[in-house]
Amino acid sequence: MVRLVLAAVVTGALLAVSTPAISAAGVERTDATLERQLGALSDRLEHLVAADDPGQGASARVVATLRLPGRSLTSAGVERVTFRERGGGGVVTWQVGAGHRGRHLLVDAPLRPVGGALTLAAAGTHRLAFELAGHDGAPVVTVRRLTGGQSREATDA
Repeated sequence: MVRLVLAAVVTGALLAVSTPAISAAGVERTDATLERQLGALSDRLEHLVAADDPGQGASARVVATLRLPGRSLTSAGVERVTFRERGGGGVVTWQVGAGHRGRHLLVDAPLRPVGGALTLAAAGTHRLAFELAGHDGAPVVTVRRLTGGQSREATDA
C-alpha cells in the first residue's frame, strides 16, 4: 500500500515538473511551423514584387496555403494570425497559446487586405490569394481569403 501511494506521489510530481516544459515545447514547435511557412511565402511575395510590373495588364498573383496547427500534445494552438500593413511593409502577426506573440515581415511593399483586416482564427488549412497591384506607380500587394470556386491559380511566383 505504501508503494502505491509513493508511486502516485512521484508520478504527480513528475507531471507537475514536466508540464511547463511540454507546454513551452509546443509553443516553440507551433512558432517554428508558422515561421517556416511564412518565410517561404515571403520569398514568393518578394519575387512577385521584384519580377512583375503592377501597371502591366492582368495582375500577377500568388496563391498560398497556410496550415495553422491546432492544440495537441505536441503543439500549442494558434489563436489568430493577422495580415496588415506596418511602416510601408506587409506584416503578419500571430498569437500562439495564451500569450506568445510572433511577428514576421512578409513583403517589403504595402500589404492591403481586401475588405478590411484579415484575421485567421481557426486551426486548419487556409487558402489566400496575394495579388500585385499598383498605387501611384508603386507596388501594393493585396490579400484575400479564397473560398469555394475562387481557387483558380493564375501567376504562381
